[in-house]
Amino acid sequence: MFVIYVDDEQPALDNFRLTVASFPEITSLQLFSDGESALDWVAHHTVDAAFLDMEMPGIHGLALAKRLRELQSALRVVFVTAYNQYALDAWGVDATGYVLKPYTAADIRKELNKCVFRPLPSSRVVIETIPTLSVTVDGAMLPLGGSKLRELLALLVDRGDSGITTGEAIACLWPERPNDAGTQSLFRMTYKRLLTLLEDAGVSHILATHENRRYLRTDQVDCDLYHILSGDRMAGHKYAGQYLQEYCWAEERNGQLYRMLLM
Repeated sequence: MFVIYVDDEQPALDNFRLTVASFPEITSLQLFSDGESALDWVAHHTVDAAFLDMEMPGIHGLALAKRLRELQSALRVVFVTAYNQYALDAWGVDATGYVLKPYTAADIRKELNKCVFRPLPSSRVVIETIPTLSVTVDGAMLPLGGSKLRELLALLVDRGDSGITTGEAIACLWPERPNDAGTQSLFRMTYKRLLTLLEDAGVSHILATHENRRYLRTDQVDCDLYHILSGDRMAGHKYAGQYLQEYCWAEERNGQLYRMLLM
């Protein structure tokens, strides 16, 4: 499990780290002393469970929980607090549970077990890349319209969490054009049209922008490519040497899949 813990007091962070140090179910632990740092991390990394202090300067634990769940709806929240009166408030943000300070390792493990066995919500967006791109939202096919709109979404899916810059997108979508102001404007217009299409379908949250990169939030979609890359051999059974076959820039990824699944 990928876990974060947020507390503004360093001794509390150290205590949590030492308490869970021997927990084999925690494969990654990130500690944060403020809510903004935690939000920035969760915006770019998939997290299974967040343990949050309540009383913190800046963002209160309840507000932080709401914002974290907006970023990742499947994320489980456990509050760690010295105040029992917050127990009812915890359920208002659909928290998995809460732990009273001072806690024991058994207290933390009990809440972790709840996180492990709580069913995840099904993904609204299903993306297939083999052999070509198809996207469904709540079981209905998403009409992608123009060819460049469709290709831009395919490119964002291919690049996943790493994202693309404007220059990288232009090199793939318009290799015959210079990377000048006109082509950059064309890219921004195409991206805006794609975002509008996703907004109309109620799923614009699958795209995000950070600094100079645009990317697709891989934790918000169910995609055959991501299943294969994570080691799911069953997901690769339909692969027969073709991946996003209409796009030349997809050949590098296609070669990777070929080596993984057919060699």
